[in-house]
Amino acid sequence: ENPERTFDLVLKVKCHVSEKEDPVVLWKFPEDFGDQEVLQSVPKFCFPFDVERVSQNQVGQHFTFVLTDIESKQRFGFCRLTSGGKICLCILSYLPWFEVYYKLLNTLADYLAKELENDLNETLKSLYNHPVPKANTSVNLSMNQEIFIASEQILKDQLSLIPHSYFIAPDMTGLPTIPESRNLTEYFVAVDVNNMLQLYASMLHERRIIITSSKLSTVSTSHVSW
Repeated sequence: ENPERTFDLVLKVKCHVSEKEDPVVLWKFPEDFGDQEVLQSVPKFCFPFDVERVSQNQVGQHFTFVLTDIESKQRFGFCRLTSGGKICLCILSYLPWFEVYYKLLNTLADYLAKELENDLNETLKSLYNHPVPKANTSVNLSMNQEIFIASEQILKDQLSLIPHSYFIAPDMTGLPTIPESRNLTEYFVAVDVNNMLQLYASMLHERRIIITSSKLSTVSTSHVSW
């Protein structure tokens, strides 16, 4: 509840060359992030598949994992694979803003592809230093790397601003909807009604549930939809 920042950490991670080697952090933001336990554990979650035998098409471009600490606080890892699944961009946040972070990851990947690392750093710095936007607030990251938080109408009136990334802060008090929620939509596509009822009944009875899928993005969205 009430996290201090929109996100805590962004990593660019390269997959391990062999199963005996851990993934390597190529870049991080902020640079002075000092939680070594997080820095050692998160990269391993960025490649929860056999990179030698599984292609990015089989895994999917986006996926999510959840870290739970000793106080049962959940922190979400939002990932985007690039370079054929060899590089992973990861955002770590206490906010379950799935669509927002997937969109931001696409923007960051575009910066890296165009070798605009200065723009990438300035964009992250603006968002990192700004208080967490309130629900249903429009956020616009403009070309001059300033962050504008205002009503949607005000943003439409500022025609001189060309957004690099634009999103509306989600209202976490409401229920997700289809097709706006990617997680819920993919879950309903992958699981039929009978299995949904069986899963729901199993959760009410506090049974242990294992979900399997041939695609990492599908299994992660189904898990998060619960």
